[in-house]
Amino acid sequence: MSKRNSELTLSDSEWQIVLDALSNTIFNEDLTEEARKSAKELYLKLQKKIP
Repeated sequence: MSKRNSELTLSDSEWQIVLDALSNTIFNEDLTEEARKSAKELYLKLQKKIP
C-alpha cells in the first residue's frame, strides 16, 4: 500500500464508526496477531488525531 498525504474529512459519527470497527478488529480472535496489532496501532494513531 502506498501512503497518501491527503486530509480525510469525516463527521464525528463517521469517525466513531471507524474507531468502533477498529476496536472490534483488535479483539477478533479469528484474525492473526499481526492484523490485530496493526488495527490497534491505527486505532491509537487515529484516536490521537481526533478532537
